[in-house]
Amino acid sequence: MHKPNRGSLLIGIIATATVLLSLQAIVYYIRWFIPFLSSHHSYIAPPDKIATVWFIVKIISNAIFFAAGVFLFRLFWRFRALGYFSRDSLRVLDFFIGCCITLALLGLFETICDNFSELHSGEWSSAWDIMNRVYRFGTHELVLREPQTMFILIAAVLWAIRQFVAVALTVKKENESFI
Repeated sequence: MHKPNRGSLLIGIIATATVLLSLQAIVYYIRWFIPFLSSHHSYIAPPDKIATVWFIVKIISNAIFFAAGVFLFRLFWRFRALGYFSRDSLRVLDFFIGCCITLALLGLFETICDNFSELHSGEWSSAWDIMNRVYRFGTHELVLREPQTMFILIAAVLWAIRQFVAVALTVKKENESFI
């Protein structure tokens, strides 16, 4: 077993905080969502958003963060025990990549639902007008106001790391068979 260093401690703290804070957020959002379902009034949902979609996206997003924190713990302890990433680590990295893409899609769905009126669909008169309004909506809402590209970027970085780990495991296996 390797000696823990500051980086290991930081990963442990981040994983712990992710798990605890996500669990707390899930409890609170569910606690606020249930009364909303009966009264259709919420004091915490932003007034300019579709409250049902907002609550569901928040609950699912925090559930994904909770699961990611648990898997980060798993990855962290495996790495500390072995001193390297294993085949199981590739599955965890695949899970993280899936989480990032799912979070980006959830954000995209929420943004489109909450800002659909910005498309001015009643004013569409030609294909050019439709393309122009959809492009402006995408640029303004999805890139400038709610940048979902961050989750895609993180997924791409994790995919590159996954590819490196896969090659490193293959080289390790070949070296062990050669010895």
